[in-house]
Amino acid sequence: MTNLNPDQVNQARTILENSRSILMAIPANSTIDKVAAALSLYLSLSASGKQVSIVSPMDMTVEFNRLIGIDKISTALNSQNGRNLIISFPYQEGSIEKVSYNIENDTFNLVIEPREGYPTITSEMMRYNFSGGNYEAIVTIGCTNPTDLGQIHSINQNLFNEKPVINIDYDNSNSSFGKVNLIDPTVTSMSELILGLMEQMGLPIEPDMATNLLTGIIAETDNFSSPTTTAGTFETAAVLMKYGAKKVQTSESKSETVPQFPKQDKKQDQFAPKRMTSPFEKPLRTPFGRQASPSQTSPAAPYPSQTGMSPQSAFKSKSQSKFQTQPQPPTSQPPFGKTNQQQQQQPQPQQQPSTREADKPPETPPDWLKPKIYKGSTLL
Repeated sequence: MTNLNPDQVNQARTILENSRSILMAIPANSTIDKVAAALSLYLSLSASGKQVSIVSPMDMTVEFNRLIGIDKISTALNSQNGRNLIISFPYQEGSIEKVSYNIENDTFNLVIEPREGYPTITSEMMRYNFSGGNYEAIVTIGCTNPTDLGQIHSINQNLFNEKPVINIDYDNSNSSFGKVNLIDPTVTSMSELILGLMEQMGLPIEPDMATNLLTGIIAETDNFSSPTTTAGTFETAAVLMKYGAKKVQTSESKSETVPQFPKQDKKQDQFAPKRMTSPFEKPLRTPFGRQASPSQTSPAAPYPSQTGMSPQSAFKSKSQSKFQTQPQPPTSQPPFGKTNQQQQQQPQPQQQPSTREADKPPETPPDWLKPKIYKGSTLL
């Protein structure tokens, strides 16, 4: 939340309560946060029965189009309040020879004489604005200095000098140019500061105002991912949600979009073969419980038709290969359930020639039809 001076807040409240017509001004190159904060305060003062005008020296671009009330911001003072007529046109240094006026038949004529060699001033070049007016108070949002307002200040310097200015900012470099200076550098955004000020002043806070303020906070903190985000920032967002704020996506975002990948079908994926690539994967086992050599983990052999073998020979070779293993070097530990002597007396199976290398199928072992007893992983 905010750490505003209570005396300054009371002075600002008194000025606004005693003012019927109020001018709000935001600087050039304003962020979404500053514009959102200014519009929220504008809507709140208008709901309180005040006549409020909001101006900015810059045109509102498409990035601000999601803010509520953005169409109320103009680049010049309202003609209904302004009294001083301003005629503007493009000027080139040395292009004007003389400016004068005369009155003929109750008509005021302003004469602008261009210098020889420069183009003539046409009606299409003319722009008409108003300055001055009957504003009773001025509120600036996010201006470190009055010059940040550009022509809004330069054309209406007398107005800024005569009327009380309420300067609201959270920049520590603010020059404190106002009669009342509401500056709090501890907050992370202008929207956070405006919410605290509206609550302290007792101004109405409606869902549209809360939505603007939440949008400003999200834009300024990059969706709460900025290093300047504090616990107070989340508290402010929670309060705004209670006021009815809705989260609005803005075009001003510093974070990159996470790429989206197509989802896989779980039904197909669960039956897909998986191969372990970890160095800790379990080795394959043969029917005798021994580890398979790398050659045994290779892809399956081709079909018999591809090797030139008959189906009967392939069946015999496949059945016989179930009991054939690669010779293993002797180990210091005997197999489970046998002694070293029994292990030495046990005959080692002979390696049969590969069916790929021999055209003639191997002979069937003599004990092929005899019954065999298995216990654990050892053949008895």
